[in-house]
Amino acid sequence: MIDRRSRYATTPVLAAGDTAGGAPGDQAVLDLRVADPPSSVLQVVPDASDRADTLAWRYYRDAARYWRICDASAELDPYDVVSPGYPLPIPPDK
Repeated sequence: MIDRRSRYATTPVLAAGDTAGGAPGDQAVLDLRVADPPSSVLQVVPDASDRADTLAWRYYRDAARYWRICDASAELDPYDVVSPGYPLPIPPDK
């Protein structure tokens, strides 16, 4: 069960088969969450010590809001969002 306040609350739930040979529809999985690209108010160039959670703490005072920075990126893998030396958009915290 997903909390109604979660960013995944409106994400569709799909039925998928188990890769171990289970019947189709055995597992409930979340579909990819489609997020509208937020308008960024700031672009930073991270260094090698920066991560999405540390940047969220710096700009939002809440490390758990790192997903806002991930949503502003075109990357699907959160570990690929922060690339040292490349500009990174920091969206508003709304």
